[in-house]
Amino acid sequence: MLMDTKKPLHITAVASNLKMDYGGVYRHVEVLRDAGLIQVYEVGRSRVLSPLNIEIAKDLIGKAKNFNRKH
Repeated sequence: MLMDTKKPLHITAVASNLKMDYGGVYRHVEVLRDAGLIQVYEVGRSRVLSPLNIEIAKDLIGKAKNFNRKH
């Protein structure tokens, strides 16, 4: 979802789209941020996501999909 757009996304919008609670999405976001794949910054009281390295992220997503198909 984040990799399909060049626009930053609010975590609440991501959570709503994925039908997950904010806390669950934020825990995933922290892992992605720590891995250097996304940037999180504040806009007012909201947290906004922006991809840092789209090509690496897309490669990892592809590998995960292939792994899931095989197992």
